[in-house]
Amino acid sequence: MTPAIPSGAPDTGHRPFPPAERAGTLVHRFLDTAAAHPGRDAVVTPATRWTYRETEELSARVAAGLVAAGLRPGQRVALLFSHGAEMIAALLGVLRAGLSYVPLDAAYPEPRLAFMAADSGAAALVTVREALPRAAALAGDRPVLAYEDLARHDSGEPEARATPDGEAYVLYTSGSTGRPKPVTQVHRNVLHHTRVWTDGLRIGPGDRLTLQSAYSWDSAVQDTFAALLNGAALYPVDLKSLGVSGLLEWMARERLTVYHSTLPVFRALVRAMESRGTALPAMRMLALGGDTLHLADLEACRRAFGPHCRVAGAYGSTECSCALLRVADPDYRPPTGVFPLGLPVTGTTVRLQDPEGRTVEGPGEGEIVVVSPYLAPGAAAPDLSYRTGDLARRLPDGTLLLIGRVDFQVKISGIRVETGEVESALKDLPQVREAVVMPYTDRLGERQLAAHLVAEPGTRPGAAALRAALRGTLPDHAVPTAYVLLDALPLTANHKIDRRALPDPLTAAQPAGGSGPYPGGSLERAVADAWYDVIGVADAGPDDNFFDLGGTSLRMAAVHERLTRTVAPGLRMTDLYRAPTVRSLARLIRRAAGPSGPDTGDAAAGTARGARRRTVRRPRRTETTAHHSPTLPPPGGDRTVAPGGNRD
Repeated sequence: MTPAIPSGAPDTGHRPFPPAERAGTLVHRFLDTAAAHPGRDAVVTPATRWTYRETEELSARVAAGLVAAGLRPGQRVALLFSHGAEMIAALLGVLRAGLSYVPLDAAYPEPRLAFMAADSGAAALVTVREALPRAAALAGDRPVLAYEDLARHDSGEPEARATPDGEAYVLYTSGSTGRPKPVTQVHRNVLHHTRVWTDGLRIGPGDRLTLQSAYSWDSAVQDTFAALLNGAALYPVDLKSLGVSGLLEWMARERLTVYHSTLPVFRALVRAMESRGTALPAMRMLALGGDTLHLADLEACRRAFGPHCRVAGAYGSTECSCALLRVADPDYRPPTGVFPLGLPVTGTTVRLQDPEGRTVEGPGEGEIVVVSPYLAPGAAAPDLSYRTGDLARRLPDGTLLLIGRVDFQVKISGIRVETGEVESALKDLPQVREAVVMPYTDRLGERQLAAHLVAEPGTRPGAAALRAALRGTLPDHAVPTAYVLLDALPLTANHKIDRRALPDPLTAAQPAGGSGPYPGGSLERAVADAWYDVIGVADAGPDDNFFDLGGTSLRMAAVHERLTRTVAPGLRMTDLYRAPTVRSLARLIRRAAGPSGPDTGDAAAGTARGARRRTVRRPRRTETTAHHSPTLPPPGGDRTVAPGGNRD
């Protein structure tokens, strides 16, 4: 299970993680770690740098404040935070008080968040002060507590009230019924999964780990506790604020050692490394997922990173966390060109099962079934097994290759999406009579969702209007990027929907409806060319919205990387969200650059570079009693599966 340290790799001080039965709870392990490494960095963002002593003290204050507010062990607390340091202090404080946390991603639409808060039975909602009005609208009759007030509470001598079999969190995943589905987990099980991740990636006090997944996803649980229960430093990454180029600069400056992200973000990072000539020599481990990891991705790892850097692929789900893990050198060559799933982790058995429920022995195909005593409560059958819904093929050497699903669940940007939930949201719209949602691969090679629709008589809903309506109820990753209007859905001979006969969305999707040719200025042309490179739309009008044309947060980051490298070095990611059209963005760039223009004159370029350095400045040490949330306004943030796996 624990791989050898490759030649040239730094010694991170890794020590085998104790079994869950000896580690107590997440809280007790964290307190022991904080006592052993009080002066080490624990949580670092571009604006905050907390030591373990400071983080422990903050968690104590939050816990004491929750107890003083009348909350009692066993209750649930909803947390409304964007991606930053405060969300870490809040969830640690909740756990320390013997409560469990329900993460509400601030980027999600309010109806979805309100449903989660109500469905979970949360006894209170905690958020930063500037988000209190939004939180109050979501909380119903539940009390809303300001994080800043809790963080100033007198901690006294707080008792760690968590218990090994006590609930730690409730995460919501996409549900086939059209509503998000809750998955709970207890301290003992999370400690086991932390042990798997710690020992598999050899994480130790000398490591600096990215936290890129939103805290509402299982992969974030792994990264958060693998860092904070081992004395390593945790780096919450807000791609929506930094962009790919800002992320690259920050990781290089901070010398991060473990990078965990979806493959689309990793691919964008490698492109930025190669185009800018920036290296990450301290990086020793790349944990990649969200899509199928191919030989080309391994070759990119080999080109961009040192020979000591290794590649980890994990397979799992929210219900079972990491069940299969493979760690390989970048020069590893998979026999089929696709990175195969790894070996079962400690305490877990994985088998293939045919449609009749029989175990598939030897080479063959079947559904992946995970057997473990550490499955999420309620997810396991009486024999401690969990049917994942994923289909795999076992090759003669015992390797498993993921080949599909037994249902209509898909992964978009590494996040589980039940197409039934998206179809339900579409059919709730007054213009839509029937809807079928299917995955497809776009012109840039990324997996997206396509909606095939039958409209109500007399209506012809536009793609932009449909996207805007869906964003009111669905998270961004679940909103289809392509829309195909049909007179009727194709049917099989027995009158079922013939999904194989649905038109190819690349050729049949409804045109975006560009508003005419954009002005021929060189800056407008540069912006439009960047759009074309990342979303493949050649006829965007000057006032067409980037997101209405099928753009996503990750693709916006790709546009940002290109423009900062070519015509606008000082452009911030937040600028692109403020100006999401060709015309408005060109105007903003010109205004920021001054009279000399954005792409002429050394003075303007120098000013822009200075602005960029200020945007991703080195964080300052903060006092434990003064806390500022650098990432919440505006409320929002982005959001793992292993190579071809099911990490969410």
